[in-house]
Amino acid sequence: MRFFCTVSFLMYAAIAGRAQDLSAGYAKADITPAEPVMMGGYDLRGAPSDGIHGNDRLYARALVFEASGVRLAFVEADVIEIQGHDLFRRKISEATGIPMENILLGDAHNHAAPSPNADPRTNWDRQFADRLTKAVTQAIANLQPVRIAAGTGHSRIAMNRRQTKAADSDSSLTFDENNSSQSFGKHKTDKPILVHEFGGVVRLGANPMGPIDDAVEIVRLDTAAGHALAVMIHYACHGTSLGGRNSKISGEWMGRMQEFVEKQFPGLGAIYLQGAAGDTNPRFVGGLDGNADNVENTWALGEEIGREVVRVYRQLSPEPWVKPPVQIETAEILLPRQYRELFQDFTATVVQVPTTVVRIGDLMWTTFPGEMFSNIGRQVKAASPATYAHVMGYTNGYIGYFPEQKAYAEGGYEVAVTHLDPASERIYLRALAELLMHFR
Repeated sequence: MRFFCTVSFLMYAAIAGRAQDLSAGYAKADITPAEPVMMGGYDLRGAPSDGIHGNDRLYARALVFEASGVRLAFVEADVIEIQGHDLFRRKISEATGIPMENILLGDAHNHAAPSPNADPRTNWDRQFADRLTKAVTQAIANLQPVRIAAGTGHSRIAMNRRQTKAADSDSSLTFDENNSSQSFGKHKTDKPILVHEFGGVVRLGANPMGPIDDAVEIVRLDTAAGHALAVMIHYACHGTSLGGRNSKISGEWMGRMQEFVEKQFPGLGAIYLQGAAGDTNPRFVGGLDGNADNVENTWALGEEIGREVVRVYRQLSPEPWVKPPVQIETAEILLPRQYRELFQDFTATVVQVPTTVVRIGDLMWTTFPGEMFSNIGRQVKAASPATYAHVMGYTNGYIGYFPEQKAYAEGGYEVAVTHLDPASERIYLRALAELLMHFR
């Protein structure tokens, strides 16, 4: 197995036997479109957005850590499928001096938002690039010594989305009403036909018995004086409570969650980091299982998980940083390409998976450039040598879905569109284990 690895350390200088302070700075910049934009996430939509839900806003959020003059940036945006991660990261690096490999750029995977392109196609693309850099620059300006603590809660706003049809049926509903529908979008018709489905096939929908990762993982950062500074929120769930018929911009449940949490603590900045959400949707999705788009329900989901974040946050007691060095390692893990794609180019047998692992004492983050299934995500966290392990999906690239091996036999949407061969789960976990050996 080949993978390529580079290593960098943020070392702590010993001063009279005392570790140097860990500093952090937080900032966010408003990236809400001021004009109609094409929204990502659903093929059903064929027209630009036509407004904004309520007072919803979209933000680019940055949390920068510093030790011994070396900086690490977590950068997240309330959007979907950033196009050109490396170009955005390079622009941030050139503007701030933070090395590209120390910039972790991800998105909330919000299906009620546009998809930014680093090769600007619209005024909003240019606005996004400018404000993304502005957020990181301001976070650097806000750097100060911090206290830190971590904890975990639980939420069931998420549900497995791989629904097995119970019996044969004939209906005008399609395999995915947010992709192809006879009642909306380009396939709309006044004469719908009956579509036959077989019992036992896997389709998108609510699967209450399926696996999810319900952990709500919190990292609390206070100033040295004990004032609220920032909170990192980790949870694995698609931003799809608003479906393909929704034409208005929204922060989705994750935007509402962050807004709710920030209002509870003056001065606090929230940053949500999406997890291994490849097979996980909210409990309801507009357009599926008879659900209609209803932003009030979306906001209620956000406040529900927001209350759990607040509960865990209040229980934490941040302490000054006295841990060992902070470590960053990057690797390009190679995975086998799906067999059907080899006919297009028989020389392209691998998929490159840029991976970064960060350890700050008892905290660890592992990035993945796409949509990892929840059971794989839990294995990644279990393999971590740190007490608090986090998976950051949709970060530093996008290669699509990463299903667990058993899902290929079940079928369904994710395995139909993945670029990865069924052996990828085993090969990835073996390569990651080799990378994690550097942290033991």
